[in-house]
Amino acid sequence: MSTYLPLFLIAVLAFIIPIISERVGIPAVVGEIVCGIIIGGSVLGIFSGEEEGIAFLSRFGFVFLMFLIGLEIDFSNIEFHGPRALINGVVIFILTLATSIVLADQMGYGIYFAMILSCSAVGLIASTLRETGIARSEYGQMIIIAAFIADFAVILLVSAYTFYLREGITTERLLLIPILFLLFFGVYYLGRHLIWHFPERLSKLFKPDQPSEIGVRASFALLLIFVILSEALGAEAVLGAFLAGAMLSGLFGGGTVLEQKLYGIGYGFLIPIFFINVGIGFNLGVLVTGEGIYLIPIFFAIALIVKIIPSLILLTSYTLKESILAGILLSSRLSMMIAVAAVGLELGLIDTKLESAIVLLAILTSISCPTIFKRMWKTAIAR
Repeated sequence: MSTYLPLFLIAVLAFIIPIISERVGIPAVVGEIVCGIIIGGSVLGIFSGEEEGIAFLSRFGFVFLMFLIGLEIDFSNIEFHGPRALINGVVIFILTLATSIVLADQMGYGIYFAMILSCSAVGLIASTLRETGIARSEYGQMIIIAAFIADFAVILLVSAYTFYLREGITTERLLLIPILFLLFFGVYYLGRHLIWHFPERLSKLFKPDQPSEIGVRASFALLLIFVILSEALGAEAVLGAFLAGAMLSGLFGGGTVLEQKLYGIGYGFLIPIFFINVGIGFNLGVLVTGEGIYLIPIFFAIALIVKIIPSLILLTSYTLKESILAGILLSSRLSMMIAVAAVGLELGLIDTKLESAIVLLAILTSISCPTIFKRMWKTAIAR
C-alpha cells in the first residue's frame, strides 16, 4: 500500500466534512472528530492514527492550531475598550479557576482538570457573536476579551505546571520561562522598530501576488523558533506557538493577506488532520463500557457552573440575563480544551477515559452553548 494513501483518504474526508457539517448545522471541527471516531479503532478500525506522515502532520497541526489561536488575539480591542473589559476578564477567569479547582477536587480530580475546565473557545465565541451582530458592541467585545484572557491564562498555567512536573523548582529553573517572555518582548520591539523604519520593505509581506511568499516563510520560521526555544527551556511547545501567533497579531493586527494565507494553510490542511486524528484516538469503548459515559452529564453541568457563576460579576454593568448569557457563551469549549487534554494525556496527567470524556464534553459545549446563546439573545431582542 502506498504511504500516501492514508493521507489521501484523510485529505478527501477533510474536504467533504465541512460541507456536510454546514448542512447539519455543527462546527466543522465537530464533524472532523466524529469522522475520526468512525474511521478509527472505536468503529471501523481503518486507521490507527500512527500511519507514516499522519502522526507527524497531526502533531504539527496541533502546534499550528495554538499558533493561530495566538494570532486571533486582537490587542487593539483590549486597548480600545480600556481597563474595565480587561479587569472583568481577569476576575472572571480567576473565579472560574477557583470554582473549577473546588469542583474538580470534590470529584477526585486534580488541578490539571480544573485548568481544562477554565478554558474557552475564542474562535467559536467570536464567530457566534458575529452571527448575532453584536461582535463589535461593548458587550460582545467584553465577552471576546474574557475568552482571550481565559485561553492565554490556561496556556501559561499548563506550561508552568508541566514545567514544574518535569523540572521541579529551583531558582535557576524559575528563570527559564521568564527568559522566553523576555525574548518575546525583545523580538516584538525589534519588529516594531523595523516596521517603523522600513515600512515599504515589510509591506511586501502582505502583498497578495508576492511570488516567493516571504511572509508565510517568515511566519513559519518565527513559529518554529519559539517552539524550539520553549522546548529547550523545558516549557511546552504550545506556549511558544501561542506567543509566536500573538506576536504576529501585535505587530501587524488582523485582517491582513498574510493572516488569511496562514489560516488557509492551518484550517485548510494541517488542523483538520489533527482533529480527525483526535477522533481516531478517541476510545469509545472505554467511555461506554466504563463509568466514563455517566460522567458526561456531570461534566456538562460543571462546565456551565464554572463559567456562569463568575460571569455574575458583570451585573455591575449589564442585566442579569446578559450576564448569564455571557457565562453560557464562555462555556463553549472546543479547540483549546481538546488541545490541553491532548497535552495532559501525553504527559500522563489524565487517563484515556477522562480524555475521551473531555473530547465529548468539548463537542457538546461547542454545539449547545452557542445555540442556546443565539436563541436566548434573539428572544431578548424580540421582547
